[in-house]
Amino acid sequence: MPLNHYDEAGRIKPPRFFWWCCLFLAKSYVIFVLSLSNFRDADGLLEIFYPRQSELYIGFGIGAGALLAITLVAYREKWWDSSWQFLRWLIKPCLVLTVLLDLFHQSQILIGQHWRFSWATAILILFDFVIFYWVLKSRHLRYMIADWADKQP
Repeated sequence: MPLNHYDEAGRIKPPRFFWWCCLFLAKSYVIFVLSLSNFRDADGLLEIFYPRQSELYIGFGIGAGALLAITLVAYREKWWDSSWQFLRWLIKPCLVLTVLLDLFHQSQILIGQHWRFSWATAILILFDFVIFYWVLKSRHLRYMIADWADKQP
């Protein structure tokens, strides 16, 4: 891999697309935080994206896997120093499970709409398929997870 993919300690850094994927998969949390930053009409902003409150809670459940993957990668240096290195194997399954849950949720939304076309749903499904393909095929992600086990402080 090129040198810009390594940190100062010689370990492979997470791919940038990993962070974008996790932000997309944890979109309910991102929208919730953005609504909290708007003090005037926080509920109004949430109602734009989630007309029913139950949809927000379902989004929180789906996005939990992405938050777990973010946490595992963000605190990877702590895990390197401990006997918890097996956690590296949870990164890919967390992302795959989160994408599959999001695809299932989008299909449930389509069923509820009687399969009427919606640009928003179509774009979300397209992004889910792109992320799913990337997680399965990314050499950078695979090398990063393998490098985690090889490096000792």
